Amino acid sequence: MLDQNTSAQLKTLLERLEGPIEIVATLNGSD
Repeated sequence: MLDQNTSAQLKTLLERLEGPIEIVATLNGSD
């Protein structure tokens, strides 16, 4: 089980990664 602090950190990480992942997905999809 994750404690609150850990899950908050994970959420922040995921939000930071979301942008770049969308850009990469868009670039890959345009081929």
